[in-house]
Amino acid sequence: GRVPAEARELVRGLLCARETRLGRGGARDFRPLRLFQGLRWAALRRARPPFAPAHAGAADTSNFDVLDDCLSQPVTGTPPRDP
Repeated sequence: GRVPAEARELVRGLLCARETRLGRGGARDFRPLRLFQGLRWAALRRARPPFAPAHAGAADTSNFDVLDDCLSQPVTGTPPRDP
C-alpha cells in the first residue's frame, strides 16, 4: 500500500542530517507536522492509551516473543572483566 504524505513527512524529518533532524528541539519540532494536526498536546500525558499491556515488573518479557532463552532468564555469575 501507499504511505500517506503525512507519514512520509515524519519519516523524512527523522532520517536526515543531524542538524535538521526532527526532535533536536524537543517535542515542539513535531507539533507543526500534518500527521499530528488536531492532536491535543497539552492533554497527551493524561490521555488513556488505546492498549496498556499488563506486566509483572521491569524484567517481564511476557508481552514479547522471546526466541532466545537467555533473554528471559536472569543473568547469573560474574560479568566478564575488561582486561
